[in-house]
Amino acid sequence: MNMKNRAILFANGQVTEREIAISRKTAFDMVVAADGGIVHAERFGFVPDAVVGDFDSLPPDSRKRFPGTRFVHQPSEERCDLEKTLIFCEKERISAITLLGVTGKRLDHTLGNLSLLIRYDRRFSLRILTPEAEVFIVRDSIKLDGIPGQGISLLPMEEAEEVSTSGLKYPLSCETLAFGQREGTSNEFSDSCCSISISGGLLFVFRLYPEN
Repeated sequence: MNMKNRAILFANGQVTEREIAISRKTAFDMVVAADGGIVHAERFGFVPDAVVGDFDSLPPDSRKRFPGTRFVHQPSEERCDLEKTLIFCEKERISAITLLGVTGKRLDHTLGNLSLLIRYDRRFSLRILTPEAEVFIVRDSIKLDGIPGQGISLLPMEEAEEVSTSGLKYPLSCETLAFGQREGTSNEFSDSCCSISISGGLLFVFRLYPEN
């Protein structure tokens, strides 16, 4: 039976020391890279168990430097490398994934990756680490730890219905958030934890890192 049910996944976007420090505190059983994400993994001292993609961003000597790594070549152009890697993780029976490198300099790639993750969040427990925030996809409810004054934003995809919160400076009570109409950005923790619930739709919740 495959017991490797928690993975860290390196995509080929932006990765900084901050996300790496957080990821090192995370329990994981497997390290996976989406094509050029292997560069980030190597840079920060991770040895990938598998690399998946069309390999157009793969350094040419990667197989020599990582002889024990599985290189899963997926040349199809119908899916991006991140999606190919998520499909690989599903086949490996991974249930929880911490993702790094999902965001970057190109806004179209960032939005495309977030859109992609919406299609897969029911198959995995997803946690997204960006240079500025930890991101969660919420379809029902979530409880998060924080410190008073720490920033948090609620961004609906299309519409999030009956949004209610506790533990935030600007509370919501059965209110509707809708993309292009009303968002819940620039809120703050008012306590050491908060809860967020919705009755329908979807929210991206951005828990900003505490200021040093």
